[in-house]
Amino acid sequence: MVTMGRELARAGVALACMVVWGLVMLVVKIERREEWAAGRRDKAATLRAYGGSLRQDWAFITQPGPIPERARMNRKDEQAAEHAKMAEHHDAKAAGLEAQLERSVFSDDPDAIEQLEARIAEHEAKRDRMRRVNALYKKGDVAGLAALGLDLERLRVKLAAAGPYWGDKPHVAYELTNLGARIRADRERIAAIRARTQRATAAEAAGGVLIEGGEYVRVTFAAPPERAILEALKAAGFQWGGGSWVGPRARLPEAVQEGRS
Repeated sequence: MVTMGRELARAGVALACMVVWGLVMLVVKIERREEWAAGRRDKAATLRAYGGSLRQDWAFITQPGPIPERARMNRKDEQAAEHAKMAEHHDAKAAGLEAQLERSVFSDDPDAIEQLEARIAEHEAKRDRMRRVNALYKKGDVAGLAALGLDLERLRVKLAAAGPYWGDKPHVAYELTNLGARIRADRERIAAIRARTQRATAAEAAGGVLIEGGEYVRVTFAAPPERAILEALKAAGFQWGGGSWVGPRARLPEAVQEGRS
């Protein structure tokens, strides 16, 4: 038993190290994607600025026939569009990695619900700020933006440099949509954690094992069962998820039935 305990302890430490390392690597990947996206946007802005005042020269733009300088400007615009597209790609990848990182609050943490509620509040505040910035920018409210630490003219220059793909607001729709999705996902996790906690409490009241359902059942243990019971559940085709084992009632191991009071 002592040897098994030591092995389990070592395995637990190794697993914890792997989890921490995985989170660190996620942060590194996110930062790289954000750097790549920023670099692509800078390149796009530089290319779009090529030609300077000629871009406002209607006679130059509409003059018939081949004009080498105009052709170069067109090529620069095409290259800028490619860089902008790659910036979007890196932004999307970074958002996906951030979503993974956001989900790294473990459901069995004692304060998991408190962590998730704090994260929801943070994301809601961030989303509200984005909406306010967009509204103030649309109205041209210099004072309102300044109160948030933003400069209207700088925002206009930034949007002009970003090009049509960015739209006419400082914060694009997908930013708000992504935050909304994270908020909903965290609320769903809170509901799932509470439901699992309630099942565990019911299992304790039922003598240590709660069996729910009809043809297919959900088996919840108030405390981790013996290894033999876990192996029997696996052998019977039961699957673990959400703090319970789920499988066909007809194949429910006798050892589980015997564990009920």
